[in-house]
Amino acid sequence: MSSRLAVVIPCFNAAPWIARTIDSVLDQDHPGTQVIVVDDGSTDGSVAAVRAFGDRVTLLTGPNRGACHARNAGHAIAVERGADYVVFLDADDYFEGGILAAAAGLAQAKGADMVLSDMHLEYDDGHRNLRHRYTGLIAPETFFIGWMSGDYVNPPGILWRTSFVTEVGGWDESLARAQDLEFTLRALLSRPLIWKNDTGAAIHARINPNSITSNQSLRALDSRFRANAGLVDKVRGTSFAPAIPLICQEIYFVARAAFKAGETELGRRALAFARAQGYRDHPGTRSHRLIAEILGLETKVRLWKR
Repeated sequence: MSSRLAVVIPCFNAAPWIARTIDSVLDQDHPGTQVIVVDDGSTDGSVAAVRAFGDRVTLLTGPNRGACHARNAGHAIAVERGADYVVFLDADDYFEGGILAAAAGLAQAKGADMVLSDMHLEYDDGHRNLRHRYTGLIAPETFFIGWMSGDYVNPPGILWRTSFVTEVGGWDESLARAQDLEFTLRALLSRPLIWKNDTGAAIHARINPNSITSNQSLRALDSRFRANAGLVDKVRGTSFAPAIPLICQEIYFVARAAFKAGETELGRRALAFARAQGYRDHPGTRSHRLIAEILGLETKVRLWKR
């Protein structure tokens, strides 16, 4: 029997891309896939673009409460409708090839909690960074350390067992940034069964100037800090502890970005946290490493603005 699958699409001011995103789901060959779009208070033509698909798409509208709230709301609908698996697809990303049928079939055959698929990066000039990561059965520690080393997989490249998403508590709605990092890596601490699907691909399109990734506000930087610092506290003393230096390196980057943005208090707090874990490095170019070692990160950024 075919598994029941839902694709949840949080949408905020994505009128130029949302139709392509939905079409890429409807073109998949997994029978009965539910498409659930949760509009997060869009002020452009996003809602009209979604409504043009009629009853092929479930649309939930409401005020702007953030992407994590939209994902949780969409997941709740998926659970209510009996979906076995869910994929969270951002409104400017899309699918290629038979990714959904293959990932859901693998999850069903292996009893997997998570199935990773290839996720390629696409830029506004059309070029792509093809990313083929992992294979076969994947240990949670391998994916955790891989993620912090740059081998991450954005939401469209992960199929989740819906009950597992519920078990780990869903998405943290307090975060404005590092949302997928926090959710995915927190989930890994519950030691899910993870397999890799090699059919099709998820395309993470870096074309939206209003995307979460480009946000460098105080709230966004603080979210990055809290997400990573929370992981340090959770992995200490576990089999995931070898990832702590990598997490601290990300916290160092938060401190550097905060100093550059003039958010001195946050920069000092983030840097102090990393140093308290024994992290002493100054990652970056050779000149940055040398100058920051002599002057300190805060002074270096204040003088050189980078």
